[in-house]
Amino acid sequence: MIGAALPAIACAARRPVTFDAGRSTTLQKEIVSRLAGDSDIRSGVRVAGRSTVENRKEVRAYLAELFKKFGLAPRRQTYSAEGENVYAILSCRRPSAETVVLGAHYDTARNSPGANDNASGVAAVAAVAERMSRFEGPISRDIVFVFFDEEERGMRGSRAFAQMLKDENRAVHSVHTIDQMGWDQDGDRAIELEIPYEGATDLYRRAATALGMNIVIRTTAEAGSDHSAFRRLGYKAVGITEEYRNSDTTPYIHRPGDTTRTVDFEYLASSTRLLAKAMETIAASR
Repeated sequence: MIGAALPAIACAARRPVTFDAGRSTTLQKEIVSRLAGDSDIRSGVRVAGRSTVENRKEVRAYLAELFKKFGLAPRRQTYSAEGENVYAILSCRRPSAETVVLGAHYDTARNSPGANDNASGVAAVAAVAERMSRFEGPISRDIVFVFFDEEERGMRGSRAFAQMLKDENRAVHSVHTIDQMGWDQDGDRAIELEIPYEGATDLYRRAATALGMNIVIRTTAEAGSDHSAFRRLGYKAVGITEEYRNSDTTPYIHRPGDTTRTVDFEYLASSTRLLAKAMETIAASR
């Protein structure tokens, strides 16, 4: 239960952490390769797509181990016989603190390796979680990192997670979900914010300015991913993606060609750097 006492990382001051693009890319290449079936998810086992329950069980175990490596306690939300979300909390250890949610779905469409859709989003969330577990602190809000199940089956995982937050009466500052962040054919490093809540666009633009990133941040009315599951319950939510509505998105969505070799890891690192700055801004602000 999110409202219970949590064995999470304390808010004691830590050494400053700079964004290490090489470290982030190494981690993200490992995650995408394992989730897309190019390397073992565990010794002797590879997953060929993440649409089956058996393969998703393997992925859940792997994601839980990732959280442990970051020093975060993995948690599971089993919401049906087949569906399970995996999440962890970086706590500021204030019972009344607001929560910020950063998530991505880990399942795939049938017959697709899902390297971009959505191993890239999982890799982005994981890299931010790894970085923030070393954040200098203190932080003023709890950060929940979550990997949703069954987005491809009507956003079942994110709907269940949003309902859990509601049932817990959790004070949620904002929700940020990532879906497809590995395609940038024109090399402009642009991103899209899907139905951004009031203040979200300014947050990401200010983050880009602070980092000296000269990139375009577009806004769209796209409602077809996990951010919508939270908006329907009244939460401030935004989806973050490549240029899905502006003609620079993977042509391999939901197809066998959505493989690791199609993922632009430099673009993924650029977007992750921006995402990390935005999350740190929210976490540290009062």
